Amino acid sequence: MTSFLLQRLVLPRVETTEPLLYVRTQGDVSFANETALLVKGAELSFDTSFGVFAAGRWKRLTSVDCLSVTVHASGSGRIELVGVSSVIRGLSLQEKIVASAGISSSGKTTLEVPDFAKSSIGTYFVRVSAEQSDVVVSGGQWTTTTIAPREVRLSLSITTFNRQDYVKPTVAKVLQLVENVDSLRDRMRILVVDNARNIEFDTAPNAPITVVQNPNLGGAGGFARGIIHLRDEGWSTHVLLMDDDITLEPEALVRTFALFTFACDANLCIHGAMLSEEQAWMQFEAGSKYRWRSLYPLRAIGREDDLRARKLALRDAREKKFAYTAWWYTAFPISITRDNPLPVFVRGDDVAFGLMHTGKHSVTLNGVIVWHADFGLKNNPSSLFYEKRNFAIVDTLVFANHHWWHLARRFIALSFRNLFSMRYASVEYMIRGVRAYLAGPEALMATDHSALHDELRKVTEEKPGPLPAELAAVAITKPRPKAIRLIGFALAIPLVGGYILPKIMRRDVLKTAPIDSRAVGLATRYNRILYRHDRLPEGFLVQRDSRRFFSLLREVCVVTKDIALNYRRLKREYKAAYPTLVSDASWHARFANK
Repeated sequence: MTSFLLQRLVLPRVETTEPLLYVRTQGDVSFANETALLVKGAELSFDTSFGVFAAGRWKRLTSVDCLSVTVHASGSGRIELVGVSSVIRGLSLQEKIVASAGISSSGKTTLEVPDFAKSSIGTYFVRVSAEQSDVVVSGGQWTTTTIAPREVRLSLSITTFNRQDYVKPTVAKVLQLVENVDSLRDRMRILVVDNARNIEFDTAPNAPITVVQNPNLGGAGGFARGIIHLRDEGWSTHVLLMDDDITLEPEALVRTFALFTFACDANLCIHGAMLSEEQAWMQFEAGSKYRWRSLYPLRAIGREDDLRARKLALRDAREKKFAYTAWWYTAFPISITRDNPLPVFVRGDDVAFGLMHTGKHSVTLNGVIVWHADFGLKNNPSSLFYEKRNFAIVDTLVFANHHWWHLARRFIALSFRNLFSMRYASVEYMIRGVRAYLAGPEALMATDHSALHDELRKVTEEKPGPLPAELAAVAITKPRPKAIRLIGFALAIPLVGGYILPKIMRRDVLKTAPIDSRAVGLATRYNRILYRHDRLPEGFLVQRDSRRFFSLLREVCVVTKDIALNYRRLKREYKAAYPTLVSDASWHARFANK
């Protein structure tokens, strides 16, 4: 009977900085060349975030009704298959050995999971013990003999702009994976959309990779080009959109492919969680909600979870409901892409696409992850231009109950937070972003997005960067308790951010605040603030400018009035223009225009 690979037992690699994501050890265990050497008496277990088999999720989402695990190991020792059940709503866990065997002389030991389909066990993991002698472990795999309900052909679409240092290693990993994993061979291809038109790969002539040169139309244009290309080509059943500045865990592709193959829902979409590149154990996001009535609508799920935590790894967590998934790793059936992405360059293209198409079908799976640099270092005034313009377009198009006062409230509140924090450039670009929205869909379609982005990228004010030695040496101010910070924020309003206070009541002492915060309370009392990263010597300095403050305050009032007067008309115009904005024809015109 034919077995199908569901996921592999992955050991830490040379580049692995957090082995506890992959395995736990007791005793003398060393790693080299993707193998583990267990000295007699040592133990190796896969009760980790990447190592467990999430049986509950597989049973809820797929047709898999039987399961076995094979461990590649040699030496004299024992292999145990451990099942974990949640007790009292997952607050406690119950573990038991459900199968065990001595290590086979063949180098491969297989254990069948008893009563997989009927069992209440939510999680399984493997434990290897070196008993009479040293043991060498070189991985393994979880497999099923369940007949697959569909044939999957998965294409990876990577959009890049001068990120060769990331893209080339990613492509190399994928090609090696496809070559070494039988189930993926002839079933997985790579499409690189090169917005810079300068990337080259030294690959074999028959390698499953295609490069498409594209004008710099941002992530939206690159992913639109990828989707349209793959849809027209007709080979792919599923598409994986992937950013060009991520570090990929190759095992994610094995699990993604298997989950699609056995999914009960033909529209199932898979989102890869994002982990911190700086702190490899910390999760930034495993899917997101979108609360359009809130001041900042994006709400990450699983933010700052420590994936090294054993209980978190073993618990059978129910699937979360997502509003959208970000395009650092989003996989979906190509059949659900009725529309192409909005032409908004960056920021919000994945939000709109997810809200309209993929979000409600999306799930995560352990081990389906990428690593990404801290977003706090990417945020700057120009990114706020895109956020204000693009989120306004998204809200207008997607939510019938969205009205002018929702947009005005968010704009006013965030403008005041930034003004009261002495982040004047941020407010200038927010104003510019809202005015771009107010210009309407015809102006959006006529915009030279590449030229606009080149202009926006020139902003240096309030843009995180390496700090000079004297600023890098400034001690980070310990944040006050939240209650005190709320009081400071409340007092800032009647004091107009401190701008009506006599100069003698404001101090020139340099204070620090987290780079992604708005230090309203500090800015009311002090004239200079250093916004800096809490772990890296990067940030920027701001200082009080009363003339600039009141000038921007007047502009905020004018723009708010324009929102109130024009929103109803704009909502009609954006909705009427939407089919044209996302059509194949309009995107092809953009591709050919450069």
